[in-house]
This record gives sequence, structure tokens and C-alpha cells, in this order.
Amino acid sequence: MSPSRKGDPLEMKRINRRAILEALKGSRSLTRAELARRLGLTKSTISSLMDQLVSEGLVLSRGDTLRPKSQLGRPGVEVGLNPAGAVALGAELGVENSVVLAVDWTGTLLFREEWGADPRTPLSERLERLIQVTRHALQRHPEALGLGLALPGVVDARGWLHYAPNLGWRDFSVAEALQARLPFPVHIENDANSSAAGEVFFTPRQGQLAYLMLGTGLGVGLVHAGTVLRGANGAFGELGHWLGSSPKRCRCGRVGCLETEVSLRAMLEHYHALGGKAKDFWEVLKQAQTGHRLAVESLAELGRALGRLIANLAVAYDPERVVLGGAGAEAWDYLQQPLRQAVEEHAFLRQHQRLEVQPSLFGHLAPAMGAAALVLHSFLASGGLREHPASPVAMQGK
Repeated sequence: MSPSRKGDPLEMKRINRRAILEALKGSRSLTRAELARRLGLTKSTISSLMDQLVSEGLVLSRGDTLRPKSQLGRPGVEVGLNPAGAVALGAELGVENSVVLAVDWTGTLLFREEWGADPRTPLSERLERLIQVTRHALQRHPEALGLGLALPGVVDARGWLHYAPNLGWRDFSVAEALQARLPFPVHIENDANSSAAGEVFFTPRQGQLAYLMLGTGLGVGLVHAGTVLRGANGAFGELGHWLGSSPKRCRCGRVGCLETEVSLRAMLEHYHALGGKAKDFWEVLKQAQTGHRLAVESLAELGRALGRLIANLAVAYDPERVVLGGAGAEAWDYLQQPLRQAVEEHAFLRQHQRLEVQPSLFGHLAPAMGAAALVLHSFLASGGLREHPASPVAMQGK
């Protein structure tokens, strides 16, 4: 982002602080002189803003290490982001699992608590447990800037959950419910979108990204020019509910949705049809790791189905790369070869045959990591200025 020299002085200060923080996030370290040249700001402006950022603990001065001693002139003092200067909480309420974690803005995991969940549990009970774990995390990290929450459903920009078909949740303002009980900002997002946001924030890779979320259901998060595409109602990328040829009824109530053919639930059904005995995906994966034939075959069939899906994704969105996330990413070793073969076989363009496909760096924690990234991105966009909690009730811990 280019800094500004015009307009309201306070807004100028925020924009220039943001430009400095973004420059430091994209580089391991820079000197103040390099920052001034890169951002087109005067050395006095950089010096004043850097002094503020250092005093606030957002930036560290790393000593006179850049300029060789043989070179004339004053040594350049390196400055860089303080990893502990920004900490955020991220959470996921998944279909069968939940997690709350704390990370700094390098993506280092500072706190993590996971627990299982019954899909039949009402949303109100799931949120109550989430609030209690979040408060526990806050005791460990009271400096946390906010909470990001990933949900397996259609979420709009207001934090309103329209529909989570695999859980039966509809039409509820999750953001409002949490904001009333927590003493800091809350950000709500779809799990695939959240995961895509984390992949961009915590890694240096930019460009066109399609994040394929493979879990009980199926979704896609799409990133263009660093921005997650959401659609008018938050339903952009709900690939699992594209209509296909399957005769099976989806959890959403319609017949033939794609996730009845391509999802961990569909894989488990296929495994059972072959005569396999396993209660869930994780047990199938354990069996595959011991060489169990039916488990390996079922995962290979899932890989082929994913490859065909990615070939379609390439035609629809033409991404530079595809990242496979969700619990399914944990089976990458068994999915990779059949997936790549199917992509090459069904590719529309010759370039799509070589489309980069890789597993998420964060495995099944990707939605929660991405949710934390939403908080950190907002903090960065504000120039490193904290938002204030909206609810006095939340401050009282009720």
C-alpha cells in the first residue's frame, strides 16, 4: 500500500504506519533509510513513526548489522517486526471438532485447545463452550487483539450465519452473540475463506489461489490480488453444493450436490461399501498407514475425484495454484499421486496439466489459523492501532 501525504493528519499517520508495517512484514528486516526510500517518505517522518512503533512493542531495532565496517558513513540499524508484538486468537467450530488457538503474526502457535463435538449439538451450546475456552486462552494471552472464528457454512460480511447444512444451523448473528460476551473485536468467516486468508497472510506466496477445503463437506476459498472473494451473500466458492449427477440426497436437502461424491463423508461411505470397517476418516487414515488395502484404495479413489474437481476448478477460476486443506490434507501422501494423474488426464489447457497443487501448511488447523489471520490483517490495516470492544457486558466477563 502506498503511503499518503494528503488529507487528515491522523489518517495520514495511520496509512503511513500501515505502509511501514506491511513493508517490514514482507522483509525480514530493513534499515530506516531503506524504508524511507522504499515508501517515499522523509527520513524525519520515518524516524518519528518508527520511534512510536518501537515504543509500542510492534517493531524491534536489531543493531548496527547491515553496513560493512569498511564502508564509509553511519551503519544502518536494522528494524523488523516484533513477533510478539501482535497476537490473535483463532477458532473453528467444525462439524465434528472445535479448536481455539493463539498465534503471533509470524504464524507461531502459542496456545491450542481442541475438543470433539456432536453434530447434533445446538449452536448456542457450541458457542458457550467456545466462549469459555476463549476466556481461558485470554488468561494465557491477555494481549490478544481479537478473535477470528471459522464456520462451515455461508457467512456474510456482518458475521451473520445464513446456513451451515452439515449442522442444520440457520440465520443467526454469530458475531453479535460473541461480541456481547468477549472484550475485544470478533471476526466471523466461512472456513474455506478463512483458510485461504491464512495461507496468504502467513506465507510469502501471493497471486491467484484456490483453497480446496476437504472435510465432512467441500468448499473453496478463492483469493484474487490478495483479497478473498466472498460474493453478495458470502456463498462464493460453495463448490460442494454445485449440482452433479449423484442420486444421493445432500445434507442441505437437495439431491445431487457435489459433496455427496467428493468429501470425507463420501469417501467413508465408499470404504464401507467395499466392506471396510472404520468409524471415521481418521481411522481409515490409520489403516492406510499400516498398508490396509481397502483403506488405501478408498483414499486413492478420493484422490482421483479431487483431481477431476481440480481440473474443473482450473477451467472455472484459472488459479496459479491450488492448496488442499481441511482434515483431508492429512491424507496427502495417499491422495497426491492419483490426484495429479487425474488433473493431467482431464486438464482443459496444457498449462493446467502442470497446475501446482500442494497441501496446506497448517493441516486441519488451517481454518483456525486463517481466522486468527483475519484479526491480524485488520490490525495491520489499521496501522497497528487497536480496536476497542463494543460491549461493556463483555468487559465484565458475563
